[in-house]
Amino acid sequence: QLDGQIAALNRNKIDLLEIRGIDGENISELSIDKVKDTHRRLSDAGISVWSIGSPTGKIELTDDFGTHLDEFKRMLDFAHILEAKHFRLFSFFDAQNEIDEVIERLCKFCEAADGSGIMLCHENEKCICGDTAERCLKLLEALPQMKAIFDPANFIQVGVDTLEAWKLLHGKVEYLHIKDAHADGTVVPAGKGDGNLPYIVSEYLKQ
Repeated sequence: QLDGQIAALNRNKIDLLEIRGIDGENISELSIDKVKDTHRRLSDAGISVWSIGSPTGKIELTDDFGTHLDEFKRMLDFAHILEAKHFRLFSFFDAQNEIDEVIERLCKFCEAADGSGIMLCHENEKCICGDTAERCLKLLEALPQMKAIFDPANFIQVGVDTLEAWKLLHGKVEYLHIKDAHADGTVVPAGKGDGNLPYIVSEYLKQ
């Protein structure tokens, strides 16, 4: 519930939010009126939206891309209403061997966002094309207008060493997800797993 989220953010003196869902609804399912009301309530509480935590790109290449692109454009409108400058997206399920097709699809998102003032940011996630640091780098080099969200726990869960991933990607990382995990994939409190979070956070803050 939004009221609970606002209370927790205020209690912890956090004034920026990556918004993924409101009152049980995914950000992609909200109405324009709901988005406007959300913006008002967050603003009244002194909270700004840093990023739209969208599910864009969390489909397979065989799914209906036209409808998905329309949904993306609708959420770009949400970003404007919420005054968010970042937009999270992914690089398609089970597409690790289809990187050229993935780049072509991601390019469509970049073209739609061109001139909007909104930065598209790709999150490494399990079972998508950009699940390893090497493939993330290929996507980001092909689309330099897009930046990275670095999620240590997600890298660990696909067997990627986070220090090696940071060496490859640090110059292209826009922001971090503070998540940690053990090598067996179990998610644990930040700093308690194998994600090397203290080092990565300190290096990120130097950028």
